[in-house]
Amino acid sequence: MLLGLEGFHSLNGDEMVSVPIFVGSPRKGNTLILALEAEKALRSKGISTEIIMLNDLSIMGCQACYSCKQKGNYSCLLQDDMQRIYNLIENADGAILATPIYFGGVTAQTKLWLDRLFPYLSMDLGSLLPRKIPLACIYTQNQPDPSYFTGAMKSFEFALGLIGFSLKNRVIGYDLDTGIKPMATEYPELMKKAWQAGNDLIS
Repeated sequence: MLLGLEGFHSLNGDEMVSVPIFVGSPRKGNTLILALEAEKALRSKGISTEIIMLNDLSIMGCQACYSCKQKGNYSCLLQDDMQRIYNLIENADGAILATPIYFGGVTAQTKLWLDRLFPYLSMDLGSLLPRKIPLACIYTQNQPDPSYFTGAMKSFEFALGLIGFSLKNRVIGYDLDTGIKPMATEYPELMKKAWQAGNDLIS
């Protein structure tokens, strides 16, 4: 499901404020529900958004060719759906990443997306993005202990920080399992946290 930019408005004059929302779940369940709640807050402020379901895209794994590290070339040579993602990120005023925790870490779809952001990392671990991008991360998990996988979350966020994302908020939806346990919509406080993550992303 890809949502376009039609119908959105600028916060100040002609300049469009844009926030892509990347969803790393293969299912359209709790993770998407929370991402959509964050989107509601952004749209209420007149910010343009687009939901990108990573599972629906054709993305190859990083080939470690280092073409993006050659002098004068900081782009990825692989021609797939990531080229559109690069354009969204480079023009973003903020971003949201929503992913379930599978097997103790982010999903394979999300990790694939992260690996392909390597062009934005310099060889001395600096960011090659034109500016810092405010980021909110939304996680869902089956386990009832919200702290159980925070180590993996921090590691993932550390990598995004190297690239040039600036973490503003982390939301953890825990004890969730689509079709087995109550849905995220049954937890008002969790839905409020997701909405707040969107609301607070861009000052």
